[in-house]
Amino acid sequence: MNPQSLRFHTLTLALAAVALTPRAAAATLDDIQFWTGSGLHRAALVIDWKTDDTPSSLVWGFRWDGEASGMDMLLAVVAADSRLFAHLGQFDWGTALLGVGYDLNHDGAFAVEPGLSFEGSGLSWNVGSGAANDSRTAVGGADLYREGWNTGFWSYHLRGSSSGDWEGAVTGAAGRSLADGVWDGYSFAPGFVGLAPSEPVAALVPEPGMLSLLAFGSLILACTRPRRS
Repeated sequence: MNPQSLRFHTLTLALAAVALTPRAAAATLDDIQFWTGSGLHRAALVIDWKTDDTPSSLVWGFRWDGEASGMDMLLAVVAADSRLFAHLGQFDWGTALLGVGYDLNHDGAFAVEPGLSFEGSGLSWNVGSGAANDSRTAVGGADLYREGWNTGFWSYHLRGSSSGDWEGAVTGAAGRSLADGVWDGYSFAPGFVGLAPSEPVAALVPEPGMLSLLAFGSLILACTRPRRS
């Protein structure tokens, strides 16, 4: 690779990374950028991986009419955002969130080790906790993933408004009835110490033009390679 091609390739990767990284703090529902669902009611979903990655706490929005549960919101958001993944366990008493992942660099190659099979909706369902593995991580280290069952867990927190205080949920997400303006938060709790989610930034809706930037850069790179004699 000649110096000119190397500089262009590096710049392309840098621009794509900046464009696809969530940056804006979201203190209110109006600050949320990624919305799914339709209806007059609005609620927020915060997921905080509690890592040193920037960002590690993200927020999405959910709209609905009629009745909806916290589980309805979680499943809808995961299905809507192609970068978001969830591992769930089904038990006699309900559904548990075992692991959550996010394709932070948006290269479309999200995977975990030990492996899981995710549906097109971003979900991996298992019966019971047999498939739970606290050591499971994102492949490559550039994405977010945390899972817990034996040494940690995803703690569930609620607050009634953007300015309210987080409180630990006393029921699971399926038994949580949403109301207009509420916030639901999942925060990873290593060692079973459940802390409230930290202030999130808004998860972004990727722009098609930005998603094609890497492909464009690769094309230019191929065209600028010197020919062999």
